[in-house]
Amino acid sequence: MLYVLPMRMFLLVSLAFFSILLSPSARTAADGWVAVSSDAYLQLEDDDLRRNQGVSGFLDGIAVSQLRFSENGFDWHLIRFTNPAKPDGPLWMVPHDDENAAFDAMIAAVKEYGGVGIAVNSGPGSLRRQAGYGPCGVRLAKSSSCDPNRNFDHHTPLFTSAFLSQRVPGQPVIALHTNTHGFSGDGQGGRGEITIVDRDAYRRGEIKPRDGGLFAIQPRPEMANYDTLGLTAYLASEGKPPKDAEKCGRAIADAGVHFWHERVIQSDGSMSNYLVLNQPDIPYFNAESRDDIDLALSASRHAIMVKAYIERCMSGNQPAS
Repeated sequence: MLYVLPMRMFLLVSLAFFSILLSPSARTAADGWVAVSSDAYLQLEDDDLRRNQGVSGFLDGIAVSQLRFSENGFDWHLIRFTNPAKPDGPLWMVPHDDENAAFDAMIAAVKEYGGVGIAVNSGPGSLRRQAGYGPCGVRLAKSSSCDPNRNFDHHTPLFTSAFLSQRVPGQPVIALHTNTHGFSGDGQGGRGEITIVDRDAYRRGEIKPRDGGLFAIQPRPEMANYDTLGLTAYLASEGKPPKDAEKCGRAIADAGVHFWHERVIQSDGSMSNYLVLNQPDIPYFNAESRDDIDLALSASRHAIMVKAYIERCMSGNQPAS
């Protein structure tokens, strides 16, 4: 008699087999980091390092290394920043090379809280997308460019493991982004899609949080804009965010930071989606700071959001329960 595995078991077995096949190459990428001496930073042709070369003490106490590899038609260059004095900190990530304030905020966070920071270097031009030709993350159709923050998937084990292999067990993944103003069609010149307000209500003249969103309680003036927010993700199949996530979101909103519970049905290739679907035991927080000409202002918002998350949603080295 032919025995048919239940769908859930079939998927788990398939995923395990797929992981076994891919894990050796994934480990190869993860183990390929090469240390970079301080006199060779500028040879990396990274716009963020070049931009900060005149800033006194910018990388004091930070060890720098790099990783280069190719996958699915794209050549990747990742730069890692570690704090040897505080190794047991979060995994910080800046996947978009054109988000300069996020990079500056990551370096400051690695210094203050420790851990490892990883930035994608798209080249000297500070590009948002990586040039190449092939499938990108969950999008299997070939493309001439790839959004790094849509490239976390089982189809990209080298890229995905290059980040997650650097996480210290028990520590969260904290992503830093800058966010374009408003949202498409709001009449305010906005181009982004991440905002704390309900877009349809906004167009009707109503100001209310989007589904799963919480407005900040008495935010500082620099945090009051609708394009600066923190977020975590949860599975749509669960119906609502877990109690721990709801508690965290409320605590962050009480700290004066807009907060959004991102509802995930299927992966869009972002790290938040990848983790909640594949490794939900890893705590994740994303800080979105509105992009401004004043990089220090945008970076300062990141510092406020990170502080709120670490102080109100973590306990010691473990995520708060």
